[in-house]
Amino acid sequence: MSTTQTKFTAVVFDLDGTLVDSSEDIAAAMNEALSGHGDRRVTVRQVADALGGGPRALVEQCLRAAGLPVTAPTVDDVLRTYSERYRANPAQKTRLVDTAAVVLAELDARGIQLGVCTNKRTPIAHAVLDALGLGAIIGAVIGSDATDGPKPDPRHLTDTIAALGASGSTVLYVGDTDIDRDTATAAGIRYAHVSWGHPDVDADFRLDSFDDLLTLI
Repeated sequence: MSTTQTKFTAVVFDLDGTLVDSSEDIAAAMNEALSGHGDRRVTVRQVADALGGGPRALVEQCLRAAGLPVTAPTVDDVLRTYSERYRANPAQKTRLVDTAAVVLAELDARGIQLGVCTNKRTPIAHAVLDALGLGAIIGAVIGSDATDGPKPDPRHLTDTIAALGASGSTVLYVGDTDIDRDTATAAGIRYAHVSWGHPDVDADFRLDSFDDLLTLI
């Protein structure tokens, strides 16, 4: 992790793959949706690798992984069924990553504003955060359905920062993919990349654990 000293007053997190591991619940819902198109399934690993671009991009990548045609009617049908199934059970096996529970509680106690900028839809993001005990300390949750420009469009992140009422110059964005990095770069926001995320992604800071945030902030 970089040792550069910076005063941050707010931290915005990506959700899937950064703050939570939701791949089992997403894979279960996706495989229910795919079952209507033959005996094809995707693995939890394939789902985890496809996360980050929003639900439609996820469906398209899962169709490719399952060897199914990526046509508009098929994508629309699978997306509709997947969304219904996932909304019904968004956090049955989803868990917080690393030391997120302890660290976010400590950041909140220090008066640091916390937000979530995710390509997951906002109601599902709220449901997941509430189920994992974080809903009360997250000041703003902006999903792909609540912004005119979902990630990697920088408006997604700047909309989240605005919802927090924070100043962009003192905000840190934490993510796990090049989509997150590109979003932060385009928005002019400093970016921290988690070590369990995609490899070889440039960042201002690297986090081997969420504990590193307690030193950085």
